[in-house]
Amino acid sequence: MKLRVLLFVPALLCCNLVWGGDQPVARIETQVVRVLSTNKAGYYHKPWKSPNFTTMQASGFFFKDEKNFPGREGLILTNAHAVSQSQSIKISNGLEKRHYDAKVVGVCNSADFAVLQLEPEALKIYERLNGKIVPLEMGDSDALRLGDKVLGWGYPLGGESISKSEQGEISRIEVNRYAYSQESWLVYQASLQQNRGNSGGPVLKGGAVVGVAFQGIRQSDRINFFIPINLVKSLLGVLEKQELIVQWRYVVQHMFPRLKDYYKLSPDQGGVLLDYIIPDGGPYKFGLKEKDIIFEIDGHAIDNFGDIFFKPLEQKIYFAEVLNRKKVGDPLTIKVIRDGKTVELSGNVTAGLPRLVPKVFDDANYFIFGGIGFVELTFNCITNLGKSGDTFKEKYLDEFPERPYEKIVIISEIFPEYGITKTEPYLKRVERINGEKVLNIEHLYATIQAEKQQGKKKTLLEISRNLRLPLDLEQADELDRQVKSKYGILYMKTEGGFKK
Repeated sequence: MKLRVLLFVPALLCCNLVWGGDQPVARIETQVVRVLSTNKAGYYHKPWKSPNFTTMQASGFFFKDEKNFPGREGLILTNAHAVSQSQSIKISNGLEKRHYDAKVVGVCNSADFAVLQLEPEALKIYERLNGKIVPLEMGDSDALRLGDKVLGWGYPLGGESISKSEQGEISRIEVNRYAYSQESWLVYQASLQQNRGNSGGPVLKGGAVVGVAFQGIRQSDRINFFIPINLVKSLLGVLEKQELIVQWRYVVQHMFPRLKDYYKLSPDQGGVLLDYIIPDGGPYKFGLKEKDIIFEIDGHAIDNFGDIFFKPLEQKIYFAEVLNRKKVGDPLTIKVIRDGKTVELSGNVTAGLPRLVPKVFDDANYFIFGGIGFVELTFNCITNLGKSGDTFKEKYLDEFPERPYEKIVIISEIFPEYGITKTEPYLKRVERINGEKVLNIEHLYATIQAEKQQGKKKTLLEISRNLRLPLDLEQADELDRQVKSKYGILYMKTEGGFKK
């Protein structure tokens, strides 16, 4: 099943979620708004090129949060993918259609939501023409159960007025991967209409917001997904400290009878086998080891498929939901079977490490040196490459780093000035420099610069499939001046420095 964000590019689907409460249409038309965002769309495979700009249309709604935003008026909740790298944001409603300036307060790309706020002057005019803003009430998504009916409002493409469709039924509640961030969070599936433009609209039950529409399935009719509002509420307080979001990287294996027999477990023993953790990553620092059999987390028994019975939802859910509800530093207890003995690990949740091939939401990491363009391989880069990125996708996308902060560096372009006519065989991963394994793009750049400062005349790159490319350190500056001038390149490396 392929999930798609509902408004990342114009061709994607958006949820058309409706609420049919007692609220007058005129009122809801001023509470739920259309979001028009002009976003920077960079070339992640050749980031030295000037970016394009695209206009995204989504939905959003007014809310209030005195705990995290005391005294702030005109707050709007929408999707992160709708305002990613926004250069300008306007909002409007279906009642009087004027465009109002809004700004970004905070973005949580991991869970695909963003907080906007009307500019002060825009807020005055909005309330003068539409009446005092009445924020939508925030509900409790944990109280939702399979079969419950949910409704919502939104502004799909094809018209100016607010859109209403029939209510839908919740058909699935599970931990799954969010299409925009590629991170796994709790997600609710509902049998609701799907239309482009409604991403970011509210999902309601009993007049209160229980979720935010965000992605659907292209091949299916009336199936879409929403972000539970409790997840949003739990992360609103860390918008300025997103390093506190727990992002453990690990691989676990379901326990089948022969595997249980190999590890001398009884047939009724639950748990999953921990196959891999990143050295010095979050699970490692907490005390977990490869080949541990994790059978309990914070008092929840884990079955052989990784599920626990989670009382807040009154159903089985993947055990990662316990971690997802914590922040770095929160207490945690995990029980494992290690070498045939039960071991209890208690402590505070540790910070995680980035993926080998991450999804990024800022400028790409790159540099040009000696007529060669080097790029950090990201999910964005693979997407930009299209079919030619399939090899990178198959080989690296689901792999884990062998060392902390390891990233893939590829050669994205060899300029004619370097002197190779047929460059395609060399557009691969940079494995080593002078025999030393490349850790990441910052390490590669620093190594080249250090060798240049030491007065070395040449250095050698080893590319995948045992290909080699020499760099002329003596002539690099002159060569790069030619490249910069001839191709109109503004920055020869990531502006402001490499991002972690």
